Amino acid sequence: MTKDHILEFDLSPYESLDGFALLADQKYNLGDRGDWFNHFRGGLSGLKARVLGVQIHYYEAHSWALPSRHPPILMTEYHLSSILFNMDSAIECLVFALNALGYIADSTQFLDVTNEQNLKKISPRNIVEKPPPYWYGLEGYDTYFPCLKSYWKENRELIDTIAEQHDVSKHRQAIFTGGKMRDDPPPGFFEKLGIEGDKVRQLFVSPWEEIILTPQPKTPWRQRQPKDYKDIDKLENIAERFCTFINMCGVKALEDAKSNIKLNCYELKH
Repeated sequence: MTKDHILEFDLSPYESLDGFALLADQKYNLGDRGDWFNHFRGGLSGLKARVLGVQIHYYEAHSWALPSRHPPILMTEYHLSSILFNMDSAIECLVFALNALGYIADSTQFLDVTNEQNLKKISPRNIVEKPPPYWYGLEGYDTYFPCLKSYWKENRELIDTIAEQHDVSKHRQAIFTGGKMRDDPPPGFFEKLGIEGDKVRQLFVSPWEEIILTPQPKTPWRQRQPKDYKDIDKLENIAERFCTFINMCGVKALEDAKSNIKLNCYELKH
């Protein structure tokens, strides 16, 4: 469990990647053909904002706070679906940024950022799946981001789980199914609310220690295979793995970019 339910993201490698991209954007290096740098930085800014969203909603879902006027189950679903949206979107935004950086390195191996239809094709599938034959310009991840691509393949199950859970919460139904409540209230918390000793009412104001994700969320209810509790995905496990994933993606993307994208000059000229 994360300390105090705070996810520790380290986005400093992305700051360094932004600095590298800014250097690449200069006229004496790769230039700003197709306004690629705005696409890159926009994707990176989106990533940072989504990571913040994950942190905020994750903390609030697990923290002791005064009761909301909204039903606790609805509040939990609100936080859970928001966490999954931000996770899935962070991954999407990262791909959008990397495609832009790859495009300026070699426009033939990435999707064209000047083409509206090509922008619609930018997706995590560009990295983890073999593209259809009519999608030209997606070979670049093997050439320019090989370490990142390998790491994504290792974490394919995590990426797919986040996408599937978000897809169901966005398009189909609520995905909160239950979990385990915290039993460590701050001193005087229940007394302040006037529910000391009332175990039932205390459940309605207690935050979560563990939130269960719906198994096989896209499968009709009666067709879902039973699973042992230990094998069911928990938000906490997914969140900690996602935190590690995002942190490592920054490290690997930066290493790949510096190793494989060649510049004429590696210092900003004033």
